Amino acid sequence: MPVVRRLLMLLPIALLAAACSSSDTLATVNETDITKDDLVVLRPSYEELDSLDTETMRSDLSLLIIMEALRTAAADQFGAVITDDDIDERLTNPPERYAAVIAAPDQFADITEDAVRISATQSLVRDAVVSELAAQEPGGFEGMMTQTPQDVTRVCVRRIATASVGEATQVLERLQAGEDFETVAAEASPDQVNPGGFITDENGNCLVWVGQAGDEFAFLAATAPLNEPAGPVASGIGWDVILVVDRRGPASLAALEADPMEYLDRDVISVLYTPWANDAIREADIEVSPTVGRWSEAGVGIAPPGE
Repeated sequence: MPVVRRLLMLLPIALLAAACSSSDTLATVNETDITKDDLVVLRPSYEELDSLDTETMRSDLSLLIIMEALRTAAADQFGAVITDDDIDERLTNPPERYAAVIAAPDQFADITEDAVRISATQSLVRDAVVSELAAQEPGGFEGMMTQTPQDVTRVCVRRIATASVGEATQVLERLQAGEDFETVAAEASPDQVNPGGFITDENGNCLVWVGQAGDEFAFLAATAPLNEPAGPVASGIGWDVILVVDRRGPASLAALEADPMEYLDRDVISVLYTPWANDAIREADIEVSPTVGRWSEAGVGIAPPGE
């Protein structure tokens, strides 16, 4: 899937529509014009442009509109100004978290360097905004380190799930007495999803955020001594005993403040960023040329003329 289309699926809902007049101006966002030239440089296939009435063009223009709305809001609210030097650095040394969307154009079909720069810009805006919003949370970054360490800590953890706190207590006592984890797990929790009771992501990696298992479970996983059975702890499916094998989090408050996005749980990032982005787009002054269509009230994107 092309970068620009993939990124559109990550963007939130906007609710505005209007019209522009200039034949070269396709849209205006907060008094900034988006022109035909801004659009056609995104794809080699646009070099022989003969019509603006295509779904791909409307999707690409929607991305430019949304990106301008987010960029403007980040600058106005937080002073987060993305420079060409910032974009160049991001393209040269992209964080692993953005490897799928910031790559050389030749790795994608019908994508130019300008399109990849849009992806890089979006990632920089997202990083800057999330850092500001996280710092404004109750307790700020220090609170995350001390009160909700599960928000900034990935763990490699094994679990034995039981139906009651009594069963979990028995499992814990057996493990503390030195019994083998897999042997106890096979007897107490024979229907484990993964061998050995590991919690993994869709790629089989065991260093994961475990917030979806519940606050109590996630906090214990983020704080329990390594390689020592811990529990019982309530989870979404009953009572668990866990064994934390490995853990990755910020080594210090300074490390977290320097790059919050490196450590923050992806669900936490979404909770912080999505409402802000929705508001930024909703509150933007957006006008779309009637020759292209209208800004859809049903979702992100431009509806064709007449619809």
